[in-house]
Amino acid sequence: MINDVVNSINTPGIYYALAYNLACWVVYAVNELKRPLWVTIIYQLVYFCVLGSIMYFTSDAIVLFVPLTVMYFSSIYLALKFNCGFDRKICLYVTLNAFIIGEFMASTHWMIYYFAVNSFGYPVTLWANILMLVVVHAIQIFIFINIEKKIYRAILGVPITIKEIINAMITAIAIYTISNIYYVAGKALFGGIYASEIFVIRTLVDLGGVAILHAFALQLGEFSTKLEMARLQDMLAMQQASYEMLDKSMEVVNIKYHDLKHQIALLREGIDSATSLEYLDKMEKEIKIYEAQNKTGNKVLDTILTAKSIYCQNHWIEMTVVADGEALGFMEPMDINALFGNMIDNAIESVEKIDHKEKRLIHLAVAQQKGFVRIRMENCYKDKPVIVDGHIQTTKSDTRYHGFGMKSIENTVKKYGGSVTYRAEEGWFEQRILIPVKK
Repeated sequence: MINDVVNSINTPGIYYALAYNLACWVVYAVNELKRPLWVTIIYQLVYFCVLGSIMYFTSDAIVLFVPLTVMYFSSIYLALKFNCGFDRKICLYVTLNAFIIGEFMASTHWMIYYFAVNSFGYPVTLWANILMLVVVHAIQIFIFINIEKKIYRAILGVPITIKEIINAMITAIAIYTISNIYYVAGKALFGGIYASEIFVIRTLVDLGGVAILHAFALQLGEFSTKLEMARLQDMLAMQQASYEMLDKSMEVVNIKYHDLKHQIALLREGIDSATSLEYLDKMEKEIKIYEAQNKTGNKVLDTILTAKSIYCQNHWIEMTVVADGEALGFMEPMDINALFGNMIDNAIESVEKIDHKEKRLIHLAVAQQKGFVRIRMENCYKDKPVIVDGHIQTTKSDTRYHGFGMKSIENTVKKYGGSVTYRAEEGWFEQRILIPVKK
């Protein structure tokens, strides 16, 4: 009876249940768990017992092959979704990868065990089988964990679209179909082929599937990185052009500002009416506020703040600034423009969603302390920002064309060896930047 099982072309279902379970653990090993470890362990034990039982009792139910396959795939998806908390598209893509890995792990183990028994006289006992199982899967897990680290670094920051999902799904279905076609079609198609050849073909097909999906993921990550860098460069070029135009405009504004101060002084000398003097006092006070807001000690920062202040005044946004612009002297002008331009634009975009105008508040502070430039941006929000692994996630549906402002900020800070942290609570969003001062 045991020899009949070993000589079987079809891998026993219990081994597939174990392989699918281990494929999930490979994913868990290279990603942050959403649940406590003990919860995940219990979940996977129950998952293995239930799936193993189903696969054991339905091993000969060829009629149910397709619906059972869908169920196996869905069970992996639910496990990864529950324990890792991936979004739906990422989880579906990861599940496709894990499913083919599980197929490869099971078929490889059974092929090695088959050849070991039939060609090398490996003992057909329970403990010998368990030993083979442990050794083969331990090697597989070690290899896949090291490979998957690169894969998930490549795809987790990539906006997966339906197109990528469909391409990966077509690949996985093709690989799975070719790998299992003997089980479904039987000897009607492969009547004259040897069992050993079937094992080799099936395992190689599964290996090819794993390689194709991994290569696709790496290519997707590389393409996304290049596209992101190109868009960041385009955005920086546009910001630079915008700053140059703004700088010229501010020169004209400043000239008019100084002329207006002198005109007010001349008018004051020839006016006796208390009402007129009061009006001139109010006008002079308003332009002095303009003067105080835009003299930080850094020309680039002054230009940005002036433009953003004018926008805020016209859109019922109160922005207060306490900034030591001289502390930014070691930074390149365009980096200052990109950093503060994006920070203030993000804050403005957030507060403009607030219906109550009195809550449209933004505060910016820049100071040098103990060899570091400390930048703190605070603003009210209506929709709480989503912070994942220390990064702000865009809430817009098309992630390919949004979120570059935050990425630009993080890249600029990283360029100077600094760090960015975020906090959102009680209606206030806070962004803190710490940059070491370079002499």
